[in-house]
Amino acid sequence: MKLYLAGLYSSRFSKKGQLYSQLTPREKAARDDVRHVLESYHYIGTQRMVETLREDGVKVFLDSGAFSAFTKGVEVDLPGYCEYVRKNQDVVETDDGVLLASVLDGIGDPLKTWQNQDAMERLGVRPLPCFHYGEDERYLEWYISHYPYVTLGGMVPISTPQLILWLDRIWERYLVDGSGRPRLKIHGFGLTTIDLMRRYPWYSIDSSTWVQLAAFGGIIVPGFGEQLKLYISSTSPSRKKDNQHLDSIPSYQREQILKGLASLGFDIERLQTYYLARWAYNCWGFTELNNRLNRKDPVLSRVQEFLF
Repeated sequence: MKLYLAGLYSSRFSKKGQLYSQLTPREKAARDDVRHVLESYHYIGTQRMVETLREDGVKVFLDSGAFSAFTKGVEVDLPGYCEYVRKNQDVVETDDGVLLASVLDGIGDPLKTWQNQDAMERLGVRPLPCFHYGEDERYLEWYISHYPYVTLGGMVPISTPQLILWLDRIWERYLVDGSGRPRLKIHGFGLTTIDLMRRYPWYSIDSSTWVQLAAFGGIIVPGFGEQLKLYISSTSPSRKKDNQHLDSIPSYQREQILKGLASLGFDIERLQTYYLARWAYNCWGFTELNNRLNRKDPVLSRVQEFLF
């Protein structure tokens, strides 16, 4: 599985930028080790951003940015998006010849998404199709029969229990064979819950938790059981909440984590006081999480069918 860090470049965290220059050598190494990057056309749709990607030698999984644009009350121009992809294919990742650029979503309208898929192909770009939470499953059946790599979206605002019900159904009925192995490659947009990452045999997923968590004073701790997230900032209000902050976990856990951070070469004081240090550390944390997730055999655990 590939775990893509979403928003690395739209956060101005390039390898030659001003923010990067403020990192320690260990933090730079953690940032440099990021293997998989997802970016939104809505945020990197300028030639200046393309040149930054070229300078860093990076190829990205390209999201259309339709949802981000929708939330800001603007529209993504479909011909302009296609022209951008055609002109800058050298910075867009491919996988076995498949271009990793998503379709321009029709927000809340599966027919419009399907029509955009057709329109983009007529303009010379074959994007990854996207099936969204709660949509008519006939669209998913059609995508499965025509494409080797399909994306699932619309999951960010849905609660984990609701997502499990929906994803169990989708994976069991459409996406795996009789042995529980994937019939095709599936990408999950915006997954932030470790249970959802582990439960299904994704080919790829993406998350922006690395940057959001750091902004609120937290880091990802791959060996910290199921909690995974730990707040560490010296000014975080979570200091007063049991088992959520470095200062409020049992002492033996705190000592273990401090020793682990030191052995990895990270400065605990910088992590507690400087969000950029947490950004860089979380780059390492998500890379390590990706490695650990890949130790799991990519097979769907059989789910319980509901009576109704």
